[in-house]
Amino acid sequence: MNNTLLALIIGLGFGLVLGYFVARSSARREKIYGGQVAQIFHYIGAAAVTGVLPVVIASLVLRGGFGLAFPLAVSFMVSGFLALILFAIVEQPARSQVETRGWTEQDARTSGL
Repeated sequence: MNNTLLALIIGLGFGLVLGYFVARSSARREKIYGGQVAQIFHYIGAAAVTGVLPVVIASLVLRGGFGLAFPLAVSFMVSGFLALILFAIVEQPARSQVETRGWTEQDARTSGL
């Protein structure tokens, strides 16, 4: 197995595992309204972005040098960016349908300000 393929497999493995935790934490902080498709794009984006550092470290440890590390890092970042753009395209119409509660008189009275 050559160094490029091994670094790619290591980056994908770490990205898939770490991306699960990052996507879950992000979804817990801010609800996803776009359904299953939005959740899939969100996970792919999180996995690709979290896989950048492991793929760079793996390619440098495997003596691939900057010529291997840089293209792999850029490809992971671009794929993560594209997945998150697709997530935003799916999520935006669904999120606009959700009615925000806003600041009410009761909130003002109980805030203590």
